[in-house]
Amino acid sequence: MGIEAILIINKSGGLIYHRSFTSPQVDPSNPTITSTTKHTLNSNDLLILASTLHSVFAISSQITPKALQLSQSNINYTIPYHPYVGVANPQTTPKNNMPTKYGSFKGDDYFKEPFHNWNKSGLKQLSTDQFTMYIYQTMTGLKFVAISSSVLPSGTGSGENNNNAGANTVNINGSQYNMGSQIADNLLRKVYCVYSDYVMKDPFYSLEMPIKSDLFDDRVKSLIDHLL
Repeated sequence: MGIEAILIINKSGGLIYHRSFTSPQVDPSNPTITSTTKHTLNSNDLLILASTLHSVFAISSQITPKALQLSQSNINYTIPYHPYVGVANPQTTPKNNMPTKYGSFKGDDYFKEPFHNWNKSGLKQLSTDQFTMYIYQTMTGLKFVAISSSVLPSGTGSGENNNNAGANTVNINGSQYNMGSQIADNLLRKVYCVYSDYVMKDPFYSLEMPIKSDLFDDRVKSLIDHLL
């Protein structure tokens, strides 16, 4: 899974963080122009993107079928834990290259248990023939968005009646879950852990405002660098 960008949208729909991980590629016809300069969104475009995504998220939560809303008590929203997503694996990484700790989190990973998905009716995954977008929402309405260059093949949805999912899905309590969505949720939850550790503990940070923490930026980049 190749992550091209990470976005954080506050509960009001404002973009408070954006980081692109796309490597620049030189245009042979004009060496002064790279692929990132031709397609990079400016600040105004990013704000429009965040507000549009926030609106689509709200609309999708309102058009959820009533039958699904009434039967939500039978749906399992637990996301399985995938070990060492975005972090160094102690079984394959030399000890001298292992980080001493991950902020205030102890152990060799940020968490080691399944977790609950609080996004029960809004947009969770957007798949196109060019990219795949994953959204992880917290209890307070903060949205963590990952844009992946990986394109999911047909038949890899997360519905219970999808019989063509194959090896890209796993079955948990009678329901099929897309593997890419699981890994993205594990990654974005770790970004949330880093956010709580380096942004929310900053006495100079104001809620709902843009994030300008170099430590947070470095930890997010480290998570993407270690993502296979």
